Amino acid sequence: MSLTTLGQAALAGLANGAFYAFLALPFAAIFALTRALNLAHGELVLLGGYVGYTAGRAWDLPPALLVPLAAVAVVPVGLLWRVLLARVREPVELNSMVLTFGLSLLLQNVLLGVWSADYRLIATPAAAPGAAAGVVAILVLQLLLTRTRWSTTLRATARDAETAALLGVNTARVSLATFAAAGAIAGTGGVLFAAFHYLHPGGGVELTLLAITLAILANAWGAWGRRSPLLGLLVAGLAVGLLEALTLAWAGPRWRELVVAGLLLAVLLARPRGLERGRAG
Repeated sequence: MSLTTLGQAALAGLANGAFYAFLALPFAAIFALTRALNLAHGELVLLGGYVGYTAGRAWDLPPALLVPLAAVAVVPVGLLWRVLLARVREPVELNSMVLTFGLSLLLQNVLLGVWSADYRLIATPAAAPGAAAGVVAILVLQLLLTRTRWSTTLRATARDAETAALLGVNTARVSLATFAAAGAIAGTGGVLFAAFHYLHPGGGVELTLLAITLAILANAWGAWGRRSPLLGLLVAGLAVGLLEALTLAWAGPRWRELVVAGLLLAVLLARPRGLERGRAG
């Protein structure tokens, strides 16, 4: 394999990795705020993709308009998730998995009933916009979480919502904004995803597993030297994207998932925290 081919594969992998991080943002944000594991994350992304696909076919809209339309369409679903997850009792991680697994199955059947099992694609090149969206979104959120008053409010709510409320923080507003943003990002990601991946009702599982993988890797990154987990999400996405691309170039597609699983296993063996929050050891 020539160095040119290898370099092209690496660049494509980094672009995909940045987009992976963008797709995983809603899952990571909801977990950071509520400790809830949203197993219906992938279906929310697919919903945004299907909305964009339908709007594009029905009204012949350009991709620039499909993105905000899908983002707005998924926000109410994100807010519905907020209402349902607010009713989950301890242990939140386990009970939220049960709830959102059911929601995942429900959404899969809704997607199947409305759009059938046919594979669908939004025919527009969006790999570069997807990568750019991932990097820009994470950097903007990093600035919001470190340079604004909102950052203190959000971190306090994520760490201990009851104590934050006693100190005068409007935790309901923080939760509302977080779930609305998560829905908007999922809808946006769905349109960009559908530009170079086929949509089908069962495809959400793979997206959810990807988000969980990146969240675990980002948590491990944050554990080393208390680095930013948000930037860790970007680093994790870049690492997974690069590893996938190099594996495809060297060994073919059948090894891709195995190599990524090996990376996840190695990180868990080195830092066996999973998604556990808390101070680094």
